[in-house]
Amino acid sequence: MSKPGAKKLLLLALITVLGVNAFILGKVWLNRSVVVAELTLSERELGLPYQWGYAKEDSSLRLNITWTTPWLTPSEDEWHYLYRQQQRILALQEPQFASFHFGSCADGYQRQQRSGWVLLEFNGKSYQHYLTQAEQYYAALQQRLAAEAAAELTASMPQDRLQETAKRRHEQQQRAEEQWRVAREEATRLFVIDAAADLNLLQQTLAKHSGQNAGQLLIVPADIQLSYNWCQDDKLKKQPEVMINRLAVESLYVAKPYAQHLPRDINRQQKIRFQAQVRYGRFAEPWLSALTLSGTEP
Repeated sequence: MSKPGAKKLLLLALITVLGVNAFILGKVWLNRSVVVAELTLSERELGLPYQWGYAKEDSSLRLNITWTTPWLTPSEDEWHYLYRQQQRILALQEPQFASFHFGSCADGYQRQQRSGWVLLEFNGKSYQHYLTQAEQYYAALQQRLAAEAAAELTASMPQDRLQETAKRRHEQQQRAEEQWRVAREEATRLFVIDAAADLNLLQQTLAKHSGQNAGQLLIVPADIQLSYNWCQDDKLKKQPEVMINRLAVESLYVAKPYAQHLPRDINRQQKIRFQAQVRYGRFAEPWLSALTLSGTEP
């Protein structure tokens, strides 16, 4: 290859790189030129990566956004698995569900993913309802364990059997106390409460939810998939529901000055407490505008 040709290719590559960077920076600037919402999140909604503190040579950091969807009051067995809010299924009204134009179940629910919008609610009615569910579960379990203990006092049971059941109740009591504590102190307060392919539908929902105790509401883009429950072959009438696969932006880059606030040599058994100001811009894309370390807790 001739030297003039090589220089042209090098120049073209340089122009391409500069053009891509200029486009990205321009989009970032446009997004941040207008702040449409600002949330004060904490370690409850922003998770440190699992390996944080071990790769000391890597100064980069991203915080994962932790969110959930509302769910109906579960049974005691279900609560045991769901109290940490690993929920992605969302029931929808007919207009919202129809806006996605999902195909036949014969096409498979896995391949029916659509780009759309979701309505986020932070520290609002959905979280308060979740707290109520947690408290009711805790109270119901307390009553049941007390009734079991009272019944055993009047029953003629071997001593070793009594010790075994007492140990089991103690373990259930400890587990219930931990679940109640997690709901109050650690569970995410960020909920996806509605979804649609038509932005206007979510704006109508947002207007209806606004008011006292509504929390902070925000519409953001997301990937939505047809729920597997919808395609089950049964004769029961089902409410339309979808699975929220992911938000368009699921993690936040933490600039080095903010990352330096987070200790690297923390014990895995400790919980890093912090507060973060997260702003959403013109394109509903978030960024971290401030981070303050609150301390650690064993």
